[in-house]
Amino acid sequence: MSEPTQAWPATEALIEQGNSLMWSPGMVPLNTIANIVVAIAFLLIPLLLMRIARRRRDFRAGPMLTGFSIVSISCGVISLLEVGSLLHPSPSLAWLTIAFKLVGALTLLIAAGLLWRALPGILTMPSDRQLRETNDSLARATRELEAFTASVSHDLRSPLTTIAGQAGLLELSMGEQASDDQRRRLSRIQNSVKQMSELIDALLVLSRISRHTLHREIVDVSGIAEAVIAELRQNDPLRVVQVKIQPGMSVHGDRRLISDLVTNLLANSWKFTSKTAQPSIEMDASTNGYMATLHVRDNGAGFDMAYVQKLFKPFQRLHGPAEFTGSGIGLATVARIVERHGGRIWAEAKPLQGATFHFTLPSMPITDEFLVGARSAS
Repeated sequence: MSEPTQAWPATEALIEQGNSLMWSPGMVPLNTIANIVVAIAFLLIPLLLMRIARRRRDFRAGPMLTGFSIVSISCGVISLLEVGSLLHPSPSLAWLTIAFKLVGALTLLIAAGLLWRALPGILTMPSDRQLRETNDSLARATRELEAFTASVSHDLRSPLTTIAGQAGLLELSMGEQASDDQRRRLSRIQNSVKQMSELIDALLVLSRISRHTLHREIVDVSGIAEAVIAELRQNDPLRVVQVKIQPGMSVHGDRRLISDLVTNLLANSWKFTSKTAQPSIEMDASTNGYMATLHVRDNGAGFDMAYVQKLFKPFQRLHGPAEFTGSGIGLATVARIVERHGGRIWAEAKPLQGATFHFTLPSMPITDEFLVGARSAS
């Protein structure tokens, strides 16, 4: 039992020797520099964690990152307090150091628990190899979709061309001897062929939007809208429609797709106000930060909000073909374009009281990471 009692003095001597070495005049500057470097490193870590949280909003680990940030800040402050203790030793600094150590230890336990809870989700995150395989698979699917689209377009147009040609020859062969019933049946065939051709064109446009490479630039929406209205007036000169376009509207996006979007919405309003006594169409915008909210209003046929979920889906028509013509693809195309630009679209309407379409688009150059974060937040 005498050996342990003999070991304690030796241990105390080693500790005393270490303390005297640390507090020696030659070692104080080195310890000060080391603690300052450690403090800077610890205080930089929360900035990096904050950047990760902002760039990857889909990775919902805010409380855990906050906990580790507090731990890192506590360690940085402790290092600075040790610098103060080296230069000016005092009991208050010692107690303050202990307090920060307790806060850091408690926060570290909480952050470790949050990390344990988040561990299954972290382990299921895809690796670089899995992402490459997914991208390769997506590229193959895109190529197959392009080949399928081209095949469908060709294979469907060929019999339609034959039907249209034969219907035309049949009309010529019947001449003036055709009865009203025969002419009516022939007209239905020709109209069906035309409608099918328009559906094929609309489907091709819809499929190309997803594959179209965006060329972002500042786009003059007001100028596009004025040109669309001028073309609509030229194609339908007998109609008198009151149109109000807000000047100076602009967004940041692909000029071609934005033009298709505005054309579809204004043509939609033009069509659905055709049975209104005093038709009017308005388009204006407001800007909030990086995003602009645009509005297209009309006082046309409107629709029942009970069916609004069908509005932006392909082939989902809220009005029968006998009321208003159309392919049922236009609003689906509009929604796809808005989504490609990182925005969202919604509508408000009442039957026979018109409709208003609201949609958001970037108003200035922003990064793809910002758009991903905006989608995740919404």
